[in-house]
Amino acid sequence: MQISITNFKGGQGKTSIALNLALTFDFGIVANETYTVLKNYLDDNHLLITTEAIPESMDDVIYDFGGGITKHMIPVLKKSDIVIIPFLVELADVQVTLEAINSILPLNKNIILVPNKIKEEDPGYVALLDTLKEFGLDHLPLCPIRFSAALPNVFTEGKTVAQMQSVGGLSGFNYRKVSNDFNNLINLIKSMTKGK
Repeated sequence: MQISITNFKGGQGKTSIALNLALTFDFGIVANETYTVLKNYLDDNHLLITTEAIPESMDDVIYDFGGGITKHMIPVLKKSDIVIIPFLVELADVQVTLEAINSILPLNKNIILVPNKIKEEDPGYVALLDTLKEFGLDHLPLCPIRFSAALPNVFTEGKTVAQMQSVGGLSGFNYRKVSNDFNNLINLIKSMTKGK
């Protein structure tokens, strides 16, 4: 399975989601940015950093793509089983994300939108649903992830959100909702790639 995670704008949670999914599925990560925090957490057997052509023979991999679409990304985006587009629900982030969605749709229609760091009863999230409908993108699967300290802790702990939540105690209690959010994303990925 090949999963691409991308957005044109930085700071949307691509890398933390990529790491959580890579640890969950036991996949490697390919990143297209020369500096990535992943260098501090993954060894050379689990991380490939390249701004050049990406090897075609890769499988069971998460692509963590930052910036705009490059010529090296196009074949990967086309053959990815799923393209995940995480984003924050602030106006500037949504505007850039709409550009990213419209650029990726001609290459791959298997897109999952992941509004990230959603707060309880977030008015921006409600407005987002209206915006997607207005732009004719409300047919795309949406899998929100709540705001939580769990995502940064994926790096420091080297564990998935589900693993940290399963420990129990206060962390387990605090991580239960975001763990459910990731379970929803994982189940959606599995359902969309069933039989591939």
